[in-house]
Amino acid sequence: MFCLFAIAAAYAEDSVPPADPAFATVGAPPVPVPANEEIVVTAERPAGPNPSATSASVTVLTPDARTAGSADVAAMIDSAAGTNVQRLGGLGDFAAVSIRGASLRQVEVFLDGVPLNPDGADVVNLSELPLGAFSRIEVWRGNAPVSFGASPIGGVVNLVTREGSGGRGGVAFGSWDTARGDVYGAGALSPPPAEAGGGGRRPEGGTRPLSGQLFFDALSTRDDFEYFADNSTIYNVLDDHVERRGNNDKLQFSGFARGRAVLGDWRLSLADVPLFRDEGLPGTANLPADEARLTTTRNLSVAQLEGCGSTWAGTATLWHLWRAEELVDESGQLDGTHRHELDELGTAGMRLNAGWAPAAWIQPNATIGVRSESITINDLAGDQSEPERTRLAGSVALSADLRLFAERLTLSPVVALEGIDNRELGGSSASQSGSAADAAPFVGAVNPRLGVLVRPTRWLALKGNGGRYFRPPDLVEMFGNHGTLEGNSELLPETGWQADVGTRIEAPTSWAITGTFDAAAFWLVSEDRIVWVQNSQKSFTPVNFGDTWVQGVEGALVLGAFSVLDSETNVTWQLSRNLTVGSNTVNNELPRTPPLAVWQSTSVHWQERVRVGHTFSYTAPNYWDAGNLYQSAPRSIHGLFVRTQPTPKWPNVEVAVLNLTDTITEVVPRNPADPTDTSRAVSAVTDFAGYPLPGRTLMFSARWEL
Repeated sequence: MFCLFAIAAAYAEDSVPPADPAFATVGAPPVPVPANEEIVVTAERPAGPNPSATSASVTVLTPDARTAGSADVAAMIDSAAGTNVQRLGGLGDFAAVSIRGASLRQVEVFLDGVPLNPDGADVVNLSELPLGAFSRIEVWRGNAPVSFGASPIGGVVNLVTREGSGGRGGVAFGSWDTARGDVYGAGALSPPPAEAGGGGRRPEGGTRPLSGQLFFDALSTRDDFEYFADNSTIYNVLDDHVERRGNNDKLQFSGFARGRAVLGDWRLSLADVPLFRDEGLPGTANLPADEARLTTTRNLSVAQLEGCGSTWAGTATLWHLWRAEELVDESGQLDGTHRHELDELGTAGMRLNAGWAPAAWIQPNATIGVRSESITINDLAGDQSEPERTRLAGSVALSADLRLFAERLTLSPVVALEGIDNRELGGSSASQSGSAADAAPFVGAVNPRLGVLVRPTRWLALKGNGGRYFRPPDLVEMFGNHGTLEGNSELLPETGWQADVGTRIEAPTSWAITGTFDAAAFWLVSEDRIVWVQNSQKSFTPVNFGDTWVQGVEGALVLGAFSVLDSETNVTWQLSRNLTVGSNTVNNELPRTPPLAVWQSTSVHWQERVRVGHTFSYTAPNYWDAGNLYQSAPRSIHGLFVRTQPTPKWPNVEVAVLNLTDTITEVVPRNPADPTDTSRAVSAVTDFAGYPLPGRTLMFSARWEL
């Protein structure tokens, strides 16, 4: 998005950036450029949404000097209030995010505004997304802007790729034979024109008509850390032992390439984002697998046309996302079934977004989207392939920002219409439960939302949001795969209501101590929530869980003192309940919804020549299963990093220690399901459903800019 919205600045004395990213494309008044001045700037995006200027609860995460060199996308997102990142182990292992107690599929992840899992069509593996590729990460909790063309129950994570000219790179290596490297380069591909186009407008993309960016990242790790195993016998300590994590290696290559052409007030962007990943599937702590392998190939292609005028902005986006996963488990170590399978998922879509500003007090916006989804399941062991299944989805969203009383009050009503056409899903399959004929031919919903922002002063913002949300079952939930996931084509769509109220306080930047404080209370009620239930054969079937609710409070405090100290603290407390009447799990806590999560980071520096930082995270015990029989141990993890950069022209060099105290066990109640059993037992520190986390990890890194 390459030009800023002029109307608010032109009409309002106390101007604040608009809430909707679509209007960030229309922007500030044209900047006159002398005809003889050569402009060599190439496209730095705006800093992102202003949390004080939107009713939505949004956190903008920027990888900068405060960020440890060992951090990844999952660690960055985990530092935001209201988030809970669930991992399957250590460095580079699968990681996914839940927001405010929502399921992993109820959170949509976008890359430059393009959905990686539209309508929660998949769980996005955050470890596939290298942090070095991104200039910022936006975490929208609840009421996300309509320009995304989505109404996720949990929220939106938008990863924004780097821009700007020049080059940068980095290398890292450390424990478990881990090595990583990335490189980024960007610049103009054509000379500047004789004078600025568009009547003197300085577009965000610069005045060079052609520019390009390249990024490449490579990761390799053996990840064979030691962990504690009790052999699933909590009453027998004689078989407790420490084991090395085998078959946990990973090799990953990813990157992006983008070319841009600017002509006046229009910009055309073409981008391609490939990924290749090969990894072992080690199983759980007490049921290890030493042979199962997974190979993932993904490619995202995007074409985007952006334009803007003095009172309007528009964006047209075309994309195609293809993903193939090949699973080899010929010994049946994962669930007792011998298999060699290839699953292919595809999405092709188009989205149109337009914004208009007829006056300073009103900014309407419209988004129209349509996409096609497909899935093909291939049993390579049995030399059988099921027919490709496809379906169509569409959405229309209308919104407006009404800025009243000199922008002291902003109302943001939204009406979104979403629908799914299942008529082309194809015939039934004996290997799956149900058939395409069981699915309703059309599924849809009208989802109204409302956001309210009150700004009595420049330093105080009061917020409130409420609305209805919708997620249809995806194709894997409906038809499964030839692995451990069985389909259920009779699933009903998930719907829900979400509301929050909160405040944001900003200290003046002129003070010696600066900072912001955000706090919010939230409520989430889901109907027909889809939950994967494990059977005695160790396979999983999705079922509609009935009604559930989550409520909680979250707070975030960011401080900077005397240009020496940086501190950030986030706390999330939440309660969750299963309200399914007649179920033996009624009034139980929802799986993998920790009641308390704390994240804290503090660092001190001297003119960025030396920086020392400490991180701490705590996750309270939470249940893995709907029956509340299996509970994870609490996790208290410390980290430390030291970085030095003698001069700005030199690379910065850093050493980081993750899990500083080498915490791999905790003492927990032996049987949390029996309140009369007061005995204690040693338990492994695990995350998602019994996957152990690594102990102390040492990482060295160096980064440089050209």
